[in-house]
Amino acid sequence: MKNKLLKLLPFSLLLAFLSFWSITMWSYGIVIDGTDEFLYGFPFIYKCRGFHTSLSTQYFILEAIINFLVYLSFWTLAVYLLTMVLTLRMPKKLTTYLVVLFTFLALAFVFQSIKLNDMYFLYRDFDVVIFDHGISFFGSHPDYGEYSEVVKEWIDSQHQN
Repeated sequence: MKNKLLKLLPFSLLLAFLSFWSITMWSYGIVIDGTDEFLYGFPFIYKCRGFHTSLSTQYFILEAIINFLVYLSFWTLAVYLLTMVLTLRMPKKLTTYLVVLFTFLALAFVFQSIKLNDMYFLYRDFDVVIFDHGISFFGSHPDYGEYSEVVKEWIDSQHQN
């Protein structure tokens, strides 16, 4: 079984990277002593808009690693269970192509991150009150306008206390 899992690991890693990059959960909330934000990550928030400059992003490394391990565990289990029913063979050319593609995407991400002045922190050091959440594909989320009344009511309730 251990040998079989090691053989499935490259395929599981590719699926985990792809799903981690493209599918996650968005949460809308208020950062305590801050603004209302869309935050991303499942099961933990690992990314949000940067507070220091526009167009930047904050990344929280510890939460991102834990989230990635959750994705990797899911895909390893899914691929393992699938191989119990089907025979999966991944052609070497396809594996090479995918590795090159993900390497290119990772380098593009690093270049863009440097240009946009993104910030990387070991962990998230601020509290958040979450109002809503949903599934995000490639960083999509609803419009801020949908939540303006909710935020206004929450702020008013905090001032009354």
